[in-house]
Amino acid sequence: MAFEDAKQIFGAGDARNRKAAAVRRAVPFALACQTLTMLWYATAGHDAADLAARREHQPWYTSKAQLSTTDMIAKLRRVLIAAKYRPSRPDQPTPAEIHTLRMAWEDTAA
Repeated sequence: MAFEDAKQIFGAGDARNRKAAAVRRAVPFALACQTLTMLWYATAGHDAADLAARREHQPWYTSKAQLSTTDMIAKLRRVLIAAKYRPSRPDQPTPAEIHTLRMAWEDTAA
């Protein structure tokens, strides 16, 4: 199952390499990415509500007992995207806070 997931989900079977060294590294790299994804999910990404949410959004999975590799990598992608677009400077005010301050200054100026 691990090799099938590596080929189908992580693209180990779709590598378009020409150099011999790259060909030798493609499958081990895909397997390493798969391992890191599963380790991340087991240690930091696991949430009991994930399975219930999956069943709710896709009702044909009523008998699904555990999440698949596809579910794990989808959650990892969502977490990485959310982390990428998180404000880089948390000490800076948000647009809502700036708007509140502007409204307060306008009230005091009037």
